[in-house]
Order: sequence, then structure tokens, then C-alpha cells
Amino acid sequence: MTSSDKLSNRRAFLAFLAASPVLACAGFSSRWVEEVLAAPLPEQDAVVIKSVKEALNIFDFEPAAREKLSPAHYEFITDGSFNNETMLANRAGFSKYEIRLRRLTGITKVDQSIRLFGVNWDSPIFISPIGRMNAYHPDGAMVVARAAKTTRTLQILSGSAIILESPTAMDAVNSARGEPVWVAGLGDTLTPAVVRRIEATGSPVLVWTIDDGGANTIGAKSVQRAGVRDLDRGADERCAGCHGALPQISRIQSSTPMDVLGAVGALMGENSVKLSWDDVKRVRDMTKLKIVLKGIVTREDAALAVQHGIDGVIVSNHGGHEDASGRGTIECLPEVLQGAAGKIPVLIDSGFRSGADVFKALALGATAVGIGRPHIWGLASFGQEGVETVIEILRRELQVMMAQTGAGSIAKIRRDSLVSVG
Repeated sequence: MTSSDKLSNRRAFLAFLAASPVLACAGFSSRWVEEVLAAPLPEQDAVVIKSVKEALNIFDFEPAAREKLSPAHYEFITDGSFNNETMLANRAGFSKYEIRLRRLTGITKVDQSIRLFGVNWDSPIFISPIGRMNAYHPDGAMVVARAAKTTRTLQILSGSAIILESPTAMDAVNSARGEPVWVAGLGDTLTPAVVRRIEATGSPVLVWTIDDGGANTIGAKSVQRAGVRDLDRGADERCAGCHGALPQISRIQSSTPMDVLGAVGALMGENSVKLSWDDVKRVRDMTKLKIVLKGIVTREDAALAVQHGIDGVIVSNHGGHEDASGRGTIECLPEVLQGAAGKIPVLIDSGFRSGADVFKALALGATAVGIGRPHIWGLASFGQEGVETVIEILRRELQVMMAQTGAGSIAKIRRDSLVSVG
């Protein structure tokens, strides 16, 4: 929970007390409460951990990452699209489900392993693709790959241009991982040449990210708040070293402010809006790789994915980066499962911050759960050790929830362990 979240919660509690007769009975006037509410609450400094051993939960890594990152890079990974509607909805969605705990379960050991596309994994928690990882660590992709190897965690690597244009870089990631990772392609970038390149890496699964719909203002917002003149990263001395060499992402090319928002430019550039299910058929026909569509959030599209021979889907809204729907992925999951009808695995990411969150998705029927921002917080703050610790904390928390609900294995997690709220 961030400092602003804590302040908001305090104000909500005081507002609740203001409407309660308890204060009146205690001799406090309503005017006193109004004055307290009107006064600015001092913001407490967040605890900044100095080592992974001090971390109590995933949220402890965020302030540590903030200290290490530039303002623009921190903003990019932290903020969401438009007014953060969807990013906030991802978190709020978990409150719509409560967990029914059992007592005296007698469980002393839980088995978190799953089998996905013929491969066994130690946990259903996987690493979601994040682009431009060198913004968070000089060797970001390699460091995360080593952490994935150590923890035996499924890793999906963002197939950003810098990776796909450099087979040696991809080989280095696979070497660090100890086996080929899943590779994510973006929007309309999946040309035959790119698909061949992904096949050449030995990757068993092509994850096609289709939720880049043009709502992403993160790049513009991050450089704006960092005070980059005209939002031109290539011309700013703090940014030019990296962004000056990448003109396709360095500048806001359009001359009109509305194009900066992405709302007008959504039908242009590398995004999925202009694509159709005919394109899915085209890519399906050009490769024998397993294909997973990342960004499915409705029953109808899940059913169409099955009809088009897709091997799996990921319920995702890009962590709120690319989606201003105001709908959390945990809320989308039940209908996607209904559309998939048990014919293909349904994975999910966006907004997961605890083992309890992970448990709720598994109880609803998800096959596996991905983390994005949490592993980047760990990467930025403590490198490989940070990523490993983030994964280990989530696994421990999931273990607790499984034991307290009587589930000795993932297969024994039951839907009736959840209660729908509201």
C-alpha cells in the first residue's frame, strides 16, 4: 500500500466516524471532526528497506525501487493509462472476493507445482513480459532470466525490437535461463521474418500481446513529470544517451496534443486496434509454435481464440497501461473461463500483489498467474536477489492460503473457498 493509499484510508475512517453516534456520546462535536478532515494529514515517510531480508511483503520493494530509478523510469513502470482507472480497478477487484478459511486442516506441506504445455513448473506464478528492462537495471533481461532459473519460474520475455533484432542477445537470455523462454510479440509486429526469428531461438511458445490499443500515455506522462522539454527524450541530456539512439520511441512525433494521448493515433503505428481475427488466422498458419493471446478480457474473444486454434490466453490489461476500461482482470476472469470452456489454459496477470490475490485467481479457475510491476520493483532495488525474493514471498503467501483452505495441491484449490462480495 502506498503512502497516498494510507492517507486516503485514514480520511475514509474519519469520515466514517463523523457519521457515527459514538463520537457524540463521547462528547466530540461534528465540527471537530470536520476540522480534522479539513486539516492536511502529514505524509509519513515510507520505510525504505536496505536489503531483501528486511522485506515483509511485495509493497516493501516499491519505495526501494523508487530510490534507485530516475523519476521518468519510475513513473513509467508505476503509473497507468489516462487517469489510472484500470490500474486502480485491478487492485479493487480483489476486494470483491473473500476467502473462506478452514481450521485444523492438518496440512504440513503443499504442492504448488503445475504442468503447462507438457512442462512442469514449481509454482503457478510466472514472470510477465516487461519491455525496455534496461531502464530498470543495466542487465535487466539477463538478471531476470537468472532469477527465473534459480526459482524454476516460467518467464515470458518481451520481444521488444532490441531483443528481436539481436539473436545474440536472445541467446544470452536463454543461456542465463538455462532453457528457451517464452517470447512475447507485440501488436502488428508479427511478420513472417519476426516469427522465424522467434522460432530460431527455440522458444516453445509465442505470446502475442494484443492489448496495446493506443490508450497508453505512460511514456508521455513520465517524461512530462521529469520536466523533459517538449517531451523530447532524444534532445534531453539526461535521456539522449539511450533514447537518442532509438528515434522510434524517443519523441512524440505528432504536432497535435491529442495524438500524444494515443486516442487519435490508436489506428496507426504498432498496435492491435487495426488487427482482426483474420490476422490471428494468418499468424496461426505461419507457425507450429504454441500461440497464447495476451489481453483477452471477454467471453466472446476467448471463444474466438479457441475457434482459431489458439493454444491459450492470458487475461490481461497491460497492468492498466493500455486500457482505460476501468475493469480489473480478476473481474474479467470468470467470463473468459466460460468462453474458453475448459478447452485451453487461461492465465492471468495485472494487479497481483500477494499470495491471497494469486489464490483468488486460482480458485476461480486460472491456470497460472503473472506478475509485472512486482518483479521490476525487485529488479530495480536489489537485482537478481530482489526478483528471487519477490517470487519467494508470493510463494510463501500462497502456501499459507492453500494450507488454511485445506488445499494440499493446486488441483485441490476449490471455487467454494471464495465468497463473492456485493
